[in-house]
Amino acid sequence: MREKTSIANRRMMMFICVVMMTSSIVFMEPAPYDLLFVVLFVGAFLFGYVVFHEQQLWPFILLLAFVQANLISMFFSHDLLYALHYFLITFYLIMTWVLFVGLSSYYREGLFPPLFKAYTLAALVAVVAGLLAYFQWIPGTELFLKYGRVTAFFKDPNVFGPFLIPPALFALYQASKRDHRLFKSLSWFSLFVLLTMGIILSFSRAAWGNFALALGVYLLLIKGKSVNRLRPLFLIVLVAIPGLGYFITSPTVENLFQERFSIQSYDYSRFENQENALENIVHFPLGFGPGHSEIMLDFAAHSLYIRVMVENGVLGGIAFILFLLACLWRSLSLVLTSLDEHRGIYVVIFASILGIVFNSFFVDTLHWRHFWLLLALPWLKTDVRKLGG
Repeated sequence: MREKTSIANRRMMMFICVVMMTSSIVFMEPAPYDLLFVVLFVGAFLFGYVVFHEQQLWPFILLLAFVQANLISMFFSHDLLYALHYFLITFYLIMTWVLFVGLSSYYREGLFPPLFKAYTLAALVAVVAGLLAYFQWIPGTELFLKYGRVTAFFKDPNVFGPFLIPPALFALYQASKRDHRLFKSLSWFSLFVLLTMGIILSFSRAAWGNFALALGVYLLLIKGKSVNRLRPLFLIVLVAIPGLGYFITSPTVENLFQERFSIQSYDYSRFENQENALENIVHFPLGFGPGHSEIMLDFAAHSLYIRVMVENGVLGGIAFILFLLACLWRSLSLVLTSLDEHRGIYVVIFASILGIVFNSFFVDTLHWRHFWLLLALPWLKTDVRKLGG
């Protein structure tokens, strides 16, 4: 870390946490998170809180290729202003990735605990509001629900559900730490259960799959002297599964839960539409412009990979997919080679990224703020890493 006063470092860290605490309030644009991010971006670069290094070269090159593919595809767009608007949102989110890469390299592993705690607080506020609205314990419930599904302060339940998954894994990790007393572990586990309820009430099948995959990978990889691997498993089997089972079978939840688990009529047309969308690559190998799936295809892509391939062309699609694979590989390598004291948080990051990469097959995640945050976290500067115990 560069030589700065501890007070200055703490103040910057506090502001980063404030930005994260607003990340669940995104029903309007620009969201409070976006406005505060601009201040954070300028301040962090101005006062030297961002660090870049050679280990980050390849993701930067791949993102640069993706940006170039976006610009090239604009020449084939039907609505240039809309394409430019959509691209600028994408570019802004890439800048959030750039900033958090720089911040993580400055603070190193010291960034993760306060960042995730602020993220968890933001998720908790959203979940509490959503649960109160779902069970009609507060007025104005329609503000927090959409078609009977919890959205809280989000526009879409398909975004709300996945947003809760990284803090849910973080809460489970905190509950398993050996240096935590029983009351503290139970408090973190209660947070995990509460966030899980929020994921369920989003009634997003992609989010459920995301969570199942991320949780399974987390439980498979978490180990070491600093964590009690059996504690969360014991609590999940003894408390969470029976409690959530009762919750799911309650009259207010069961009907919509069964409906979401059944095959919907639009599921058949969705995959047929995606197959037809890929055929457009032959006619538009360089893409038909950012944000133009709905214009050119008359339907939403419902897949990140379909969107980038048809909108930004073969170059853009390949560059972006390679970027995602690089982020996955980087996060996995940190899990496999990190010291024991940091291994747990890297497992949370890897499992969260893997889950959202899976989620992206069924939902367009390109403009999700937390998607770009997660992809930035593995790229902190590392020196000598040793295999954890």
